[in-house]
Amino acid sequence: MDNDVIAEIKQRTPVEDVVGETVRLTRAGRNLKGLCPFHSEKTPSFVVYPKDGSYHCFGCGESGDIFAFLMKTEGLDFRASLEKLARKAGIELKPRNEQAAAEDRTRERLKEACAAAAAFYNNLYLNHPAAANARTYAEKRGLTPATIELFQIGFAPDSWDALGNYLLQRGYTSQELIDAGLVAERDEGGHYDRFRNRLLFPIRDHKGLIVGFGGRALGEGQTPKYLNSPQSPIFDKSSILYGFDLARSHIQRAGQAVIVEGYMDVVIAHQAGQSNVVGTIGTALTDRHAELLKRIARHIILCLDPDTAGDMAALKGSEVLQEHAEKIAIPIRGERGLINVERRSETEIRIMQLPPGKDPDELLLSEGGPQAWSRLRDEALPLIDHVITVVAARHDLKSAHGKSDAVAQISLFLRELGDPIQRAHYVQRVASVLHVPEEAVQEAVGRTSANRNTTGRDARRTSGPGTLPSGQSDLYTPIEPVSTPEEHLLSMVLKYPQTTWMASAPLSEDFTRLENRLIYEAVAALAVASDKTAPDAPAIRAAALESLDPALIPHFLRIASREEPELFRFVLPYELESRLLRLRQHNDRIWIQQCQLMMQEAQETGDADTIDKLKILWSRSLARFHHYDPKPSTVFRDSRD
Repeated sequence: MDNDVIAEIKQRTPVEDVVGETVRLTRAGRNLKGLCPFHSEKTPSFVVYPKDGSYHCFGCGESGDIFAFLMKTEGLDFRASLEKLARKAGIELKPRNEQAAAEDRTRERLKEACAAAAAFYNNLYLNHPAAANARTYAEKRGLTPATIELFQIGFAPDSWDALGNYLLQRGYTSQELIDAGLVAERDEGGHYDRFRNRLLFPIRDHKGLIVGFGGRALGEGQTPKYLNSPQSPIFDKSSILYGFDLARSHIQRAGQAVIVEGYMDVVIAHQAGQSNVVGTIGTALTDRHAELLKRIARHIILCLDPDTAGDMAALKGSEVLQEHAEKIAIPIRGERGLINVERRSETEIRIMQLPPGKDPDELLLSEGGPQAWSRLRDEALPLIDHVITVVAARHDLKSAHGKSDAVAQISLFLRELGDPIQRAHYVQRVASVLHVPEEAVQEAVGRTSANRNTTGRDARRTSGPGTLPSGQSDLYTPIEPVSTPEEHLLSMVLKYPQTTWMASAPLSEDFTRLENRLIYEAVAALAVASDKTAPDAPAIRAAALESLDPALIPHFLRIASREEPELFRFVLPYELESRLLRLRQHNDRIWIQQCQLMMQEAQETGDADTIDKLKILWSRSLARFHHYDPKPSTVFRDSRD
C-alpha cells in the first residue's frame, strides 16, 4: 500500500460512531460518556474523545482507538478489524499479495463446507430415525432442545459416505472436503466420512464461523471416545476455545472467564446460565489461548478435573496464563534513588475446586447445581494457594533437594504478585509449609526475577545509569527528534532490536497508538528469539516487516527511515532509559490533563461521583508523574515535550 490506509480509515470513521454501535453515549462537554463495555458498572466512567479519536475508561483503565475497540469487543485480530472498518469507511483494501488472497479464498471455501456439514448433521439429529440413539443420549446427558439449537449439535450416521456424497452434490470437491477435515483420504484413492455414529459438536472460531467438529462416540466400545477434526488450514485446536464465540460478550461484561475441559461441560454450563464458560479442545492451555483471553478478561478461573491429573493440568495451564498475562508498569525507587519499572501481572488467576468425583456438567445438573457452582466459583482459590498445595505434595520435603526444588518452582509464581503485602504474606506461608527460612524464599524469588533479564542486567552492569564518561557527549551530533515521544522510542527499537530484551525494555502498553504497539510486539518477539550474542538488526527488521499486516508497512517504513545515531554498547541502555522515561512522563501528562478537564466538566454538571473517582486517579497519576526523572538524552536536544 502506497498510502497510510490506517490513518485514512481513522480520518473517515469517527470514534463515536464505532463505539456508539455498542455503547449508549451521552454528551459530556466536548466528550461523550457511557457505561463501559469492558467491565460491569452502574455509573458511567467510559469516556470517548472525538477530537483524539480515542476512548478511555476511568474505571478499568481500558483505552485505545477504533481498531483496539473492535479487537476487544468483538475478539478480532488486527486484520479483521481493519477489513471491517475499511468497509465501513468505503475504502478498498489491496490484497496483501496474490498468494495470500488465494489462501483467504480457500479458507472461506472450507468454512462454507463446514457450515454445510453442520446443517446436514443437525438436520439428521432433529429428523432422521437413525438419530434416535443420539437423541436419547443427549436427553440422558440433560441437553434441552434450546441448547441443541444454540450449539447446533448434530448426528453423524454410521455411514462411510453420507456426508461426502451430500457435499459433492452441492458442488464441493473431494480435495476441499479432505482439506476441511470432513472426510479422510483412502490409501487406494477416494475418501470416506471422518465422523460416523457420533454426536457432533460444531466448533466455531472467535467470529462464530464453523471450522471443525468434535464427535462423541455413540456405539458400545467405539473408539476413540471423542474424535476431533484434524489440523487444517482453518482448524487449530491450540488456538480455539470451545464456546468462546457465545461467551465473549459475557466474559467482557463480567471481566471473568471460567475454563473447563470438554464440550459437554461448556454446553451444560451455558444451559445453566453460566455464560462466561469456555473449554479447551483436547489439549492443555496454550499461549494462544492466553492471548485470546487476556484481551477481554482480567479474572480467569480454571475449573478442571478434581483428581491429581487435573491439579497438574491446572498448574501447567496457570503457568501459561501467567506468562502471557497483561502486565502493568509500576514505578519503584531503586538504587541511588533512581526510578526503575517493575512488571506486574494485572490478570488474577484462581483455581476452582469441584467436589471429588463431580464433573462440571454433573454438578450443574444436580439439584441446586447452579447455586453450588456460583458458590464454588466465588470461593475459587488464588493461584498461589493452589500452587503451594500442589507443589508441596509433589516433593519430598524431608530432603534438602526436595525443598530446594519446591521453593524454585513456587518462586516462579511468587514473583508475579504485584502487591508487596501479598508477596510478603506468601513468602511467610511458603517458608512455614516447606520449613525453610523466609530469607531463603525471598532470595529465590529475587533470583528468579533476575534470571529473566540476564542480558539486560549485564548491559546495565557494563555502564549503569548515570552521567556519561567525560568527553562522550561530544561524540554525537544532535538531530531532530521523531514527531512524538512514542515514535522517538520506537525508532530506537527498530535501529537496535536488542533493546527489547534489556532490563529497562519498554512494555507493550507503553505504546498507546495501536500501530506502534503492533510493530513493537513484532520486533520484540523476533529479537527475543534471535542470537543475543550477536543480534542481526537488519534481519530482525526484515523479518518483522514480513510478518506485519500490509496496512502497517507504510508506518513501519516511515519510522524505520528516521535517522538514528550509531551508539556504543555502553551508551545504549542509558539512551533507552532516557527515552522510555520521557515517554511515560509524556503519557502521564496527557492523562493528568484529561483528568483535570473531566473534573472541570463534572463540577459544572454537579456530578459528585465522577469528581470523587477522578480525584483519586488524578492524585495517583500526579504522584507517579513526579517520580519519573528522565536524564538528558546523549544524542538529542532535550525537549521535555
